[in-house]
Amino acid sequence: MLLQSINMQWRVIVEKKVAMIVFFFLFSIMLVNYFTNLLTYSGTDIVDMYHPMKLLTLSNYSEYSFYLLQYFPLLLVIPAGFSLFGDKQNNQLLFIQSRVSIGAYYWGKLIVVFLVTFIIFTVPFLLEILLNIIAFPNSAVGDPSNLSWYDASYIEMVSMYFLSDLFIFSPYLYAIVFIFIFGLFSSVLAMFTVAISIFPIKYKVLLFLPVYALLYVVGMAKQLFPTLTLETNYFYYFAFYYPIANSTKSLTGLFVFIGIIFVVSVLLILFKIRKGDI
Repeated sequence: MLLQSINMQWRVIVEKKVAMIVFFFLFSIMLVNYFTNLLTYSGTDIVDMYHPMKLLTLSNYSEYSFYLLQYFPLLLVIPAGFSLFGDKQNNQLLFIQSRVSIGAYYWGKLIVVFLVTFIIFTVPFLLEILLNIIAFPNSAVGDPSNLSWYDASYIEMVSMYFLSDLFIFSPYLYAIVFIFIFGLFSSVLAMFTVAISIFPIKYKVLLFLPVYALLYVVGMAKQLFPTLTLETNYFYYFAFYYPIANSTKSLTGLFVFIGIIFVVSVLLILFKIRKGDI
């Protein structure tokens, strides 16, 4: 019954096409960044060329990463975050629940929202890794900071990356791992939006607020509590290669935050199921 619910709700989200619009929007941003790099570095000598993974859209050296992350709290809601609200508005909820149990409906909803959001926020950037490997010399080791790999300042900067040992081992694997973390973070926040929408909400646009407010308040925490040693601004986590003091503690804090939001979302849905209404 759960699989039937997942299949039905997957079709509903895909048929609305808004998820595909966001996917192609992110894909377009990635392509713009990619072709900008092609034009910029065409003919560059390999000794002057930057490492291909430092040219990714989500790199903090990319001008497009700033704009993408600026609107990230709004973008992640659009593909599937409105789905429960939409089901209520067009009676799709009653139709699906006439075929599956209320529990299967809500758990299926969370699973589909997670999967759809994860795919949308990872696939374009994973493809960019492949494109960069094909287009740029893989033996290039330059850094946009223009520091040498043997420069003490560069070594110190790299040591402050999240999972710096992984970056040193393989910049390619590093990029893949952090794209997956980016997708995980996006998916859990989309689940949170859906969980919030179990409450009576009059206007659809109000569903943009929970994630935006949450990230804003958390981002302000370091300013409100100067003694806090963790980085609280999501920009520093998802624009790769920011040097962060206490990077290990900050990354642990990110996973704790993701875990808390995930648990809260599940508990809200469980509350709705136990309540037994739609």
